[in-house]
Amino acid sequence: MRAIAIIIATVVSIYAGSSAAAPVEMTVDRLISICMASDIKDVSATGDELGWQRMSEADTSEWRSVFQGYNGGSVEVVGWKREQSDSTDSLSFWIAVGPSGHQACTYSTNHPAGLVDALKARLGSPDDFEKMEEIESTTAFWNKEGIKYAFSQTGSSAMIQISKGR
Repeated sequence: MRAIAIIIATVVSIYAGSSAAAPVEMTVDRLISICMASDIKDVSATGDELGWQRMSEADTSEWRSVFQGYNGGSVEVVGWKREQSDSTDSLSFWIAVGPSGHQACTYSTNHPAGLVDALKARLGSPDDFEKMEEIESTTAFWNKEGIKYAFSQTGSSAMIQISKGR
């Protein structure tokens, strides 16, 4: 009986794996590549390659409404999330039109090990860096050729935001 259960589980996992790719781990290089997309169509295709769940309209509608009120113009947004047993990673990309027109991308994770070092390796020394051990906080900022990169970590939660004017 146990052998049959193992065979069935193996067959199911093979077919499940062939119909949907396993979610991809986020790297700094992958994040920057996604965030440099020129429009929502391009970022949607690249982001979908992560194999993460696409955020629904319900997931983004409240944020969109608040942002439009703040920005005074329209905004297109797309996002993905990856839920694991101990955390949820998310990636959002938006293009805003209006007085503060810009494009930005934000990645958040509860597994930030190595992210700030990978950003330093890719972007060089930050323009501003602050680490406060007593509150487990690290922030770093870069401005490279009109593109702003921001890293913020408190405890085990971290966020990277990449933005540029339009």
